Amino acid sequence: MPLQRIASGDAHGRVRSLAERTLVIGLFDAYAELLTERQRALVRMYYHDDLSLGEIAARRRISRQAVSDALRRSVAEMQRLEHRLGVAATRTRAARARAEVLARFAAVEGAVARLSRRDGAAVEPVRQALGALREAL
Repeated sequence: MPLQRIASGDAHGRVRSLAERTLVIGLFDAYAELLTERQRALVRMYYHDDLSLGEIAARRRISRQAVSDALRRSVAEMQRLEHRLGVAATRTRAARARAEVLARFAAVEGAVARLSRRDGAAVEPVRQALGALREAL
């Protein structure tokens, strides 16, 4: 599911499923600094600390409706930013690409180790080069 399209939540626009919560947290990681301090605090409490609307309202001394409205607006703002800028989606693609490269490195390192065991080949320079490339990632 692309980050730009977060499925609808409950009647108040709050996100319900774990996958959807994870997407909101990804948006928050990308765009938190563009939210107000109040929005950041409310999003952190609801999505990171897993507090209920009532718990947040009691701590902030505001109504549950105010918490709900602020969360809805905050998520909508992050979605708008993502639609225009695509930062979170780019981070996700980069993380996937890095994971794929690391998996390919592991496969090559395994092949080098098998070659060394089978033929007694001097592969230490190859291992060192692979290690240096891995560290550069």
